[in-house]
Amino acid sequence: MPKLRFSLMSLLLLVATWRFTRGGAWMWAPLAVSSSLVALVDAFGPDETTDLSSTAPWALNLWLFLTLPILAAMHAALWWMAGTGDALGLGAALLKLGGPDLTAARLASGPWSWLGALLGVGFLTAAAGTTVGHELVHRTRQSFHLIWGRWLLALTFDASFAIEHVYGHHAKVSTFEDPASARRGERVYGFILRSTLGQLRSAWRLERERLQRKGLSPWTPRNRFLRGWLFSAVWAGLAFLLGGWRAVGFFVATGLWGKAILEIINFIEHYGLIRLPGTRVEPRHSWNSNAWMSSTILYHLTRHSDHHAEGSKPFWRLRPLPDAPMLPAGYMGMLFVALVPPWYERLMRPRIAAWDARHADAAERQLAVEENHRAGWAAACIPLPHADARQ
Repeated sequence: MPKLRFSLMSLLLLVATWRFTRGGAWMWAPLAVSSSLVALVDAFGPDETTDLSSTAPWALNLWLFLTLPILAAMHAALWWMAGTGDALGLGAALLKLGGPDLTAARLASGPWSWLGALLGVGFLTAAAGTTVGHELVHRTRQSFHLIWGRWLLALTFDASFAIEHVYGHHAKVSTFEDPASARRGERVYGFILRSTLGQLRSAWRLERERLQRKGLSPWTPRNRFLRGWLFSAVWAGLAFLLGGWRAVGFFVATGLWGKAILEIINFIEHYGLIRLPGTRVEPRHSWNSNAWMSSTILYHLTRHSDHHAEGSKPFWRLRPLPDAPMLPAGYMGMLFVALVPPWYERLMRPRIAAWDARHADAAERQLAVEENHRAGWAAACIPLPHADARQ
């Protein structure tokens, strides 16, 4: 049944948690296996174009709501391992239940092992937690879904995403006013900082203006921006309870790394595309991908063109839109390439030229000429043949 494939992310998280709690070199396995598996299946597997619009929502929502407890268990085990005692008797309790020996895992893990855990946990928290959080915070009329999503986003210090992404990014996408849309020639490392700070400023401004319309001060318990940071503080408090300051440090490091992963995905999703402020958001203003594995484990986040055309759609109703601007690889492959800016730019320049020729309207095309000149691309953008469907 098609809905069962969406259990893959939950299964991946459970296996990763088991590997982390083995300690030692095993703590590198979740990052190595998950990233390589996704990239390989995306590269050699089929496109994912299944129509799930008639599937019962509960059968798909199940996997979304499992994400928070599994991630919480993964983080809690590692926070305990980062400490020195047996906080809350967790280690002894797990042994009695036939669970992992966290004390042995702790003793087997040195700095190199913990680096693998940090990178793996941050990556999986972004891939699972941020993706599911993104899906749930778009359900603005369903309070339980919204709060569940914000708890997930708080693991990467990004609960304010529920404000900026929904009410800021979706209104300003692919314009120069949007901090989460990368411009031509921009490099990912500078973008991570620019986008993060810009989104925080925008989220605070949007929430302050909302409260002002209600006659309230921004310094009120009803401020969703401040409450979002309180969610992250609660996670930090739990980390301290289980493993002390070392666990808090690990939580902060994994959260910041997970946030950086999100910004790399933001970088990929709209890189170099152009829209004039005030004009309609259309599928052509986002890069799309129908790579099977990325589409499956990221709950159709890769069907990004349709998501921006109608942001309120649940993931199972998003269309693959094969005629939308297409990325040359799945999200995992594009993430690897983005980390090498010259490679990424060489890969994307001709595809952006193709977008200018095939998708841009007259006003966008004129602005594209100015952007190409600013980025130093004027002589380098050569449109690809129209027959290349993936570009």
